[in-house]
Amino acid sequence: MNTRTIRRAVTQDVPVLTQILNDARAYKREQADFAWGQWTQTGVQRWLNRSEMYLIEQEGISIATLSLSWQDEKYWGPQDPVAGYVHRLAVRSGFHGCGLGDVALNWSDHLVSAQNRPYLRLNCDHRNAKLCAYYEARGFVQVAIRPIPELSDYVASLYEKILR
Repeated sequence: MNTRTIRRAVTQDVPVLTQILNDARAYKREQADFAWGQWTQTGVQRWLNRSEMYLIEQEGISIATLSLSWQDEKYWGPQDPVAGYVHRLAVRSGFHGCGLGDVALNWSDHLVSAQNRPYLRLNCDHRNAKLCAYYEARGFVQVAIRPIPELSDYVASLYEKILR
């Protein structure tokens, strides 16, 4: 039996977070999605300092990560506090196809709902049709496409899911 747990990441997790994010970056590049640059431990530590990062573990091994925030002006602009925002959903090499994205998104649904926020939101590169279809199959609706000038040619597909 594969026992999976999700816990808040801490500074000691930065090396494994960096590995998982770089594994996911390599996987994204295989899908012709070049949205993410190379992750360094310093960059991951900065992200950890300003965001809630979580690790998904199976049998004590860190196999995926995601970040959850309560605002996201960079992609969504100023918003009332009605959503939780998922970023950096990443799976370690060798664990793709194990349902970890569903685990992470379902867990996020519950956490955001518990905060009485009716939406779960995320974004991805609009050119990654496979990833867009993945989110749509999980109940997310594309609500906008938005260029992010400070990220060169990156154009974000903004997705949201109404939580019940």
